[in-house]
Amino acid sequence: METPHQHPLREPIAVLGGGVEGKATIRYLLDHGYRQLELRDQHPVDGLPEAVTAVCGNGHLDGLERFATIIRTPGIRPDIAPLAAARSQGVRVTSALSIFLANCPAPVIGVTGTLGKGTACSLAAAALRACGFTVHLGGNIGVNPLDFADSVQPDHRVILEISSFQAMDIESSPTVGAILTTTSEHLNWHTDTAEYRRAKAQMLAHQTPSDTVVFHADSPGAAEIAATSKAQPFAYSLQREVSAGLFLRNDRFILRMDGREETLPIDPARVAMRGRFNLENIAAAVLVALRVGGRTDAVCRAVSTFEGLPHRLECVGQYRSIHFFNDSYATRPEATIGAIAAFDEPIALILGGSEKNADFAELVDAIRARTNIRTVCLIGQTASRLEDELRRAGVSCPLSLCATLEDAVDKGITALNGSGVVLLSPACASFGLFANYKERGERFRAIAEQRGATADRT
Repeated sequence: METPHQHPLREPIAVLGGGVEGKATIRYLLDHGYRQLELRDQHPVDGLPEAVTAVCGNGHLDGLERFATIIRTPGIRPDIAPLAAARSQGVRVTSALSIFLANCPAPVIGVTGTLGKGTACSLAAAALRACGFTVHLGGNIGVNPLDFADSVQPDHRVILEISSFQAMDIESSPTVGAILTTTSEHLNWHTDTAEYRRAKAQMLAHQTPSDTVVFHADSPGAAEIAATSKAQPFAYSLQREVSAGLFLRNDRFILRMDGREETLPIDPARVAMRGRFNLENIAAAVLVALRVGGRTDAVCRAVSTFEGLPHRLECVGQYRSIHFFNDSYATRPEATIGAIAAFDEPIALILGGSEKNADFAELVDAIRARTNIRTVCLIGQTASRLEDELRRAGVSCPLSLCATLEDAVDKGITALNGSGVVLLSPACASFGLFANYKERGERFRAIAEQRGATADRT
């Protein structure tokens, strides 16, 4: 149904990219009465409404100057030559995220960073729902916010996971911006780490002093990005006190906000999620939830009992005294370092996947330093490189090159001798053996069940 549009778009409109986001954007535009629409994509696109013209193939970026508005999807850099030429002719280049933010009547929490975005967003959503809010969760986590834009009311809350691709040319900023641990990523798309961080900083570019920026004080990248905002800063740290925000003192969370200090009813040793890095995600979620009206008691209960997301250090079963943990989402070395640090039990680590030329030096050092790793089972394209680096570093536990994930699980079970953790935390993408990290994680779950594992009730 057509609804008033606070910031109308000029027609004709081109949507660049015919994937999930592009199609959702077209649905939104049609629902809002726009009719001069054209989809541009390098590949043929099926399932388009009859009212939408499609131009596909090698010339899909030709003649963009004739449009009044171009909406790019995140996979298309905003600075490519055809878009620069269109801007020089007065064409507005925008995105679904910018359109949503310009028209959203409710407070918006935007979360970015390199690690933990999905978990922090989901924690914040659970916390605010526990306070009685209607919460809309979208963005890079998998839902185009335009899909729920017309359902948002002023008393609702919106949480968006925002990638560097989405933030790069954002035209509005969220009420609360959260910058999680930020290192470097997507350097096959960004020119360098500096551009990657500038892209994320753009999420904060339109904040005002009445807004909020939450950031991880222990991450130099996050602190650098947060410093670019005009908003009121709130930090979180597991290593030191902060003047405003959340930190640990004597293994308790201390909140400093609005001139007050209080100990929160969150026991870091008893939260449902494993891993010290998840305490960082909890801290970020608590701060953003409180800054948009969450109640302290309800927020703390919700984050303490939240069990995590699929494929992120997820216990998928137990067979006798062996637990199976699926951390397939760990496609970067930093994520796997955090995963192995989450366990004191004996570990059989399954590592490897497709080659992204990642630097494994810190991961290798972390494996060598751990005395509870009983074996490392290596799979995928990176297996041989990882084996060479682990052997050169003097890692003493047995290393096995495994042709399949099934073989890796079986070797892991044998090495544990009846007790411990089989941990799939690959530090690599899945391509070559699996379509994506989800398929890899589900296969691991199925293998664990085939070996006798049942849902963990401990």
